[in-house]
Amino acid sequence: MNGLKPVSHRRSDALTRVGWDQLEVLLAAYYRSEGYEVEHVGTGATGAKTDGGIDLKLRRDEQFIVVQCKHWNAMKVPHNAVHELLGLMVNHGATGAILASSGEFTKAAIEAATKLGHVQLIDGNELRMMLGPIREPAPAFDVRMGGVDGVGSAMARRVGERLLSAAEDRIRYGSGGRGRRTATRSIAAVIAVKLLGAALFLALMLVLYLFVWRTLQSALTPARPPAVAAPAAPPVAKTAATSTAPNPCHEVIDAPSGTYIDHCATTVASRPSAAQVREQQRRAEEAMKVIAESTPEL
Repeated sequence: MNGLKPVSHRRSDALTRVGWDQLEVLLAAYYRSEGYEVEHVGTGATGAKTDGGIDLKLRRDEQFIVVQCKHWNAMKVPHNAVHELLGLMVNHGATGAILASSGEFTKAAIEAATKLGHVQLIDGNELRMMLGPIREPAPAFDVRMGGVDGVGSAMARRVGERLLSAAEDRIRYGSGGRGRRTATRSIAAVIAVKLLGAALFLALMLVLYLFVWRTLQSALTPARPPAVAAPAAPPVAKTAATSTAPNPCHEVIDAPSGTYIDHCATTVASRPSAAQVREQQRRAEEAMKVIAESTPEL
């Protein structure tokens, strides 16, 4: 209950002395008298350990309203209760919500209800006007009332109110209570931030390691020498036979026989036969005779 503000005017009447479960019953009876179909789902009727934050469900015509009762007499109901009830209203598909308290609301709670809408606040004054005079509960030991009047009685009532508020939160939000739930969320947020920081640190270290490794690899690996182009092969020298051989292509006449020899022929001349030799000799002799007759000096 840390952070709660005390009420401006502490009441001590029959309504403050009824139990929180009896307050649910009184509200259910009131809304039935107003023509609502009332479904009492709070722990005051079901006996369950938790009620999910809703005590009454009201239906009339097209209206569907969820109601939460706060039997707080020493501390003001904070704005968190308004936000929580608005979320429950949306989750249940209700058209409206009512947050009733036997005490007071903080200024922030009133502003939140006005700003957000859909949530009607009923404080202790309005609640007493709605319910009217109620019967005093049967005498019983109640730590809120104390044994005797005076400072001790006031302290006992204050302690009892805190215990009652804590018990109410435990009923609504489970055995952990609202404080434990808030602490759990805070611890989860801290763990998430630490995990995110650790992940970023590991990523940074990995990048640094890769950079150093590549730098060392570049320093330790010897540089390759530049590739040298192979010298061009010298041209193949022509053989003496092809470069210095005289041109065999010429024509001559064999003087003894007078035979015409063509050395430019593409093919090697075949060896003449004996008849061809005799014919060539005869022609050569005739040619010599002709030359002798035309040249007397010979």
